[in-house]
Amino acid sequence: MTTPMQPLSKTLRVNELALHYLEWGEADAPPIVCVHGYTSSADAFNALARHLQDRYRILALDVRGHGESAWSPSGAYRYADQASDLAGFARQLGLDKFVLIGTSMGGIIAMAYAAENAERLLGLVINDIGPDAEAGSQRITQMVGSRPDDFATLEEAMAYRRAMSPILAARSLEDQRELALGVLRREPSGKWVWKMDPSYIRQRVEHGPPARPPLWPALQALGCPTLVVWGIESDVLSEAQARRMADVLPRGELVRVPGIGHAPTLVEPVVLAALDRFLGGLRAP
Repeated sequence: MTTPMQPLSKTLRVNELALHYLEWGEADAPPIVCVHGYTSSADAFNALARHLQDRYRILALDVRGHGESAWSPSGAYRYADQASDLAGFARQLGLDKFVLIGTSMGGIIAMAYAAENAERLLGLVINDIGPDAEAGSQRITQMVGSRPDDFATLEEAMAYRRAMSPILAARSLEDQRELALGVLRREPSGKWVWKMDPSYIRQRVEHGPPARPPLWPALQALGCPTLVVWGIESDVLSEAQARRMADVLPRGELVRVPGIGHAPTLVEPVVLAALDRFLGGLRAP
C-alpha cells in the first residue's frame, strides 16, 4: 500500500495566538485557503488537497481553539475573532489574491472575511452553510456538548465518530484515522481526548452558537465568482436558503450534492468536477 502524500505542518503567530496550518503544493502555485467546520480541523481538506496539490498551493488553517492551534486565553471565539485571524493569516503570508474555501463554521468565517476583504478574493466556495442559522447548527452544538470527554483507544474514538456521522462512516478507514488524528490527541495516561478548547464547547452549549454577522449584504456586494455547495439532505443549509444565496450573489452558482447531508467532503465526484471547472476559470491573467 502506498503512503499518501503529506503536507508541511507550519505555525505562525496571529492576534497573539499561535495558529497552525497545513501547506500543500508548490509555493509559487495559485493559493487556496481552506477553513474547516466546528467539529473538524485543517485535516478535513487533506483529500481535496491531494487532488489539487499538483496545480495549486493549498493552505488549510486550524481555527483558534481547534486542532494544533492555540486556545484563546480570554475565550474569544466570535466569528469576528476568527475572521480577524484569517485576515492576519492572509496578510502574513502575503496573499494578495487567493481562493477561499469555507466548510460549515468555516463558511461563516469566510463570508465574514469577504465582507471586509472582498478585493483580495479571486473566488469563494461556501460549503453547506448560509447567512441564516438553521436547526442543524443547534443539533451540532448539542452533539459536541454531550460527547464523551475521552476514549481508551483511537479505535474506540473512531467508532464513536462513525456512529455520529454517516458521511464520515462512508470514508475509507485510512481517511477516518487521518481525520481523527486532526481532532484527537493521546494523553500521557494513554487516553485519547479532544483537541478543541473545552471552554469553547461550554460557551456554545450554554449560549448557543455565536451570533452571525449580517452576511446577506456581503453576498450581494461580492464581485468574485462564488460556488455554493449544498448537501441536499443537510439540516444546516436548506434548499430555500441555498437557492437564495446563489440568486443574490452577483456571480453565484449552486452545486447540489445528492444523497449527502451536512457537510459534503468536497471530494464527491459532482463537487470535484465543479471545483476543477471553477478553479480552472479563475487562473490569474
